[in-house]
Parts: sequence; C-alpha cells; structure tokens
Amino acid sequence: MLLSFVVVSQDTNSSFEKTIDSIYAQTDNDYEVIIVSDKSMADNAKEVYGRDKFWNNNNVKLVLNNSIQGLSVSWNTAIDLAEGKYIKFVNQGDSIKPNYVEEMKKTVEKFKSDEIDIIEYDVQLVGLTNTTIETYLEKDNVYELANCYDPYAYTNSILFNKVFRTKLLQDFGFKFRRFVRFDMLFIYKVLGQTDKFLYRSGEPLEEVMVAPVQYSAFDLVNQWTHILNYYRRIAKFKDLKDYLNYAYYKTMVHIWLWMIKHYDNKLLLKKASSFVERKFAEKQEDFVAENKVFKQQKDARFTEICTNFSKYIKDMYKLAK
Repeated sequence: MLLSFVVVSQDTNSSFEKTIDSIYAQTDNDYEVIIVSDKSMADNAKEVYGRDKFWNNNNVKLVLNNSIQGLSVSWNTAIDLAEGKYIKFVNQGDSIKPNYVEEMKKTVEKFKSDEIDIIEYDVQLVGLTNTTIETYLEKDNVYELANCYDPYAYTNSILFNKVFRTKLLQDFGFKFRRFVRFDMLFIYKVLGQTDKFLYRSGEPLEEVMVAPVQYSAFDLVNQWTHILNYYRRIAKFKDLKDYLNYAYYKTMVHIWLWMIKHYDNKLLLKKASSFVERKFAEKQEDFVAENKVFKQQKDARFTEICTNFSKYIKDMYKLAK
C-alpha cells in the first residue's frame, strides 16, 4: 500500500466531509484512510459519517477516542496504525486533488532506486490568502542530507505539504508533543534522521486552508528553542548552524509576522512585532554579514526585510496602531 491518509475529526461538519470526500475521489485506490474522531465518548456514540465510511469501505480505520485528546495525541495514534509506505496528515477542511495518489505513485516510481524519507510538494493556500507555496529547493532533485543541507534551510514550515516514510517514523518512534502545536518540531526531528529528501515538481496536489490558529500564535516560533536544542543533542548543530538559523529567522521575522498581519488583530500584531524586534534586532547585522545561506540571497523578499529591518519593523508597528 502506498499511502496512509490521516484525518482527525474534532467536529463532524461539512469541512470534515469535504476533506474525506476529496480523498475518496482518488483515481488510484492504493491507499488507506485513518479517521480519528477526537470527541467525548458521548459525542462519538452519535458519530454517523465516520462509521458509515468504516462499514462501507475496506480501506478505513476508525478510531473513536474516549475523550478529547487533541490533534497531537490523535496523530500519534494514527502513526502507530499506519500501514502505507508513506503517511500523509490531512487537516480537516483541506481538499486533496483527485490525482493525488496517482501522482505520488508516479513520483515514487520515478525515484524507485532511492528510499525517499520525505517528499514535499506544492500546495495552494486558501482562506486568509490565495497563493501557491514557493520553494527555493531544486525540484525533482534527491537531496542526500549527509552532504547537502539545503532542505534544512528551505523546507516549508507547514506539516500538510509533505508525506513521510512511515517506517522511518515508526522505527525512530517520532511523536507529536502532547497538547501543543509543535508541528515544525516534528518536521525537523524527522528531517534530522532523514537520509534522502525530495521536492516533487508538478501542479499543486491539494488546497490547504490558512486560518487564525486555535492555539497560541506564539507556538510557531517558540518551538524553535526545542528544534535547535534537538540538533545540539544529536550532534548536528555545528555543521547545520547557518541552515537552521536561516530557517529560524525566516520563520520568525518573515513568515510568522506575515501570518499575524493577516489575522486582523492589531494587539496581537503589536505583541508579535515587539517579540521579533527583541529576538532579531541585535542579531541582524551579524546574520546579514555572516550567514552563508542568507548571502546566497535566493529569497528576495526575505533579503529585503533583513537588510532594511528597522524600516520593516516600524511599518509593522504602524499597521498595529
């Protein structure tokens, strides 16, 4: 079996049904669906849609939590149950293109001589924005991470534009942190044990909803302390320092503030801008002058932000008034 799709249902509504229906519209059926219903026992007793999918399809695993456990615990349960060669986490409300499995199978077959641990790909962002994710990685190039470090700097911060080799997750016991949204910590832990990484070429394979988060907006940046400490523990930080610091500052200074700006919450934007200023202002000069990844200047917008950081942060404060 090629793929295990994982969908966590925290409320069965049209967005959940839309996501499941998009998976079942696949042109290739070489997949399974793991549905984790993360609700109270009483609410799960009333679950109809998931049960119908379970009874009417041979490729569904249905997990009914006894109580609300949160996304992290539910995803961890699914990792243990997955039987596909690759596992794909799908956010409730996102839509998978009908040819997703078919195209992923072509990619795996094209690079069958390589055991790819992570496959990343383009997605269409919808909701707060309407754009396609950009990458500065070479597409359809197999990165051997023992000697090519670019994916550490340029992998996208979201969980939902990647598939992970299931056996790698299970063999290393990779898990999401309980009760907090540390998606990026999970990605970077897996990346730290990855041998081969691929960014697939081709059209976007799904639509990913961008919306205000239900948890602390600061979780996205606060997890970087754990990421950097993880690489120190596995003795890879020295070699990867410039790549990891580039990813850290780009996430915080550029991507995170861009997201906060779209939340239409001026108080949050003011707090976030102050946080970024405290974390980056004193490091800006050395980062621009010395970071070898930054000096490649592949991302023109990030280069402009860092070079003119004082003006950039002042503009953010103005938007927060």
